[in-house]
Amino acid sequence: MRTYLFLSILLIFSACVDNEKPKSKTKNIVKANTQNLSSLDSSSADTKKNLINFEKGKVEMRKQLKSGIVLKWLERGEGPSFQTGEMALIDYRLGTPDGRIIDGNNRIDLPFIPFVVGYSMQTQGWDLAFQHLRVGDFVKIEIPAALAYGDKGIKDVLAPNTPNWLYVKVISKIKPSTDANGIRAWKLADGKPFEFQEGAAKEIAYEFVASTPNKSNAIVARKFPQRYVVGQKTTVPGLRKMLKNALQGERYYIILQPDQAYGSKGYGQVIAPNEPVFFMLDIVGVRAIS
Repeated sequence: MRTYLFLSILLIFSACVDNEKPKSKTKNIVKANTQNLSSLDSSSADTKKNLINFEKGKVEMRKQLKSGIVLKWLERGEGPSFQTGEMALIDYRLGTPDGRIIDGNNRIDLPFIPFVVGYSMQTQGWDLAFQHLRVGDFVKIEIPAALAYGDKGIKDVLAPNTPNWLYVKVISKIKPSTDANGIRAWKLADGKPFEFQEGAAKEIAYEFVASTPNKSNAIVARKFPQRYVVGQKTTVPGLRKMLKNALQGERYYIILQPDQAYGSKGYGQVIAPNEPVFFMLDIVGVRAIS
């Protein structure tokens, strides 16, 4: 599974959301939001049957994309839509046609999680589908295996060539805390205050996962933190700017445009020249060094 959907956040999103409320409707249909997604969390036989029949009598609109993805709106929102590089706050469950739930934000005990559209945070099917969603949508997305986990599947979880059923409630759109000069960032967790010794250099220990619109987990720097001394040029320009005033414990989602990332050279075989890059950044340590 994609590892960067674990987050310990229930913070100040209320100050930066764009969640226009849908207008009242008069259609004589059963509202999908009367059925909570938590009803799908059990692995019992009854729940599997419920998943398979979940959308019966509730589909307001159906759309099939050229890619083979099928979207079934259980409730249509009237809030803003999404473009690549924007963040949605979502409640989701990921299932399979045999009625199993294999993932969801409930697995990490969170009522919702942030998802940045267009940067391979999940499988390709997610990014393609979110181009057609808006705030307030409650939708079942049927993703062909080739746009999910393909012929590899997930060991001990998902057999190769298995389609995915994605159930998503789009709660809001999250505005970035920084959006200028080729850097777009969302601060997801605050850090601890740091008393800096005059005359000493500041060293930041950080971990990150980097993805692009074409490749998930392009660079994974976990377990062995990277170290950056403020003022040096040992990482890309955009990260240097974000790390300069970083505090231990901070967490960011960051999109860097090419001139703030790996530029015209790219990075080996994993990041193409002139490609924007998404980072999930964790500050794990800050100290003064002489």
